[in-house]
Amino acid sequence: LYMESPTSWVMETHDIGALAALAKSRGIPTIIDNSWASPVFQRPLSLGVDVVVHSASKYLGGHSDVVAGVVAGSKELIGH
Repeated sequence: LYMESPTSWVMETHDIGALAALAKSRGIPTIIDNSWASPVFQRPLSLGVDVVVHSASKYLGGHSDVVAGVVAGSKELIGH
């Protein structure tokens, strides 16, 4: 299950924990784009999401001068 929360443009949020739990109960891995929230405001791994991706060019670089991305999750899932 691929998610983005908050979503681009309209900034809608979703119950990430509930969606992750529902997906897990059906054996579906979860991935979330957490670029807009950043790890400062939202920590999806602690809500049960399997993989988190970030666009480092949005906030993580601090000056919008970085072109990079981040993938976070368990070693087993990332290495798959």
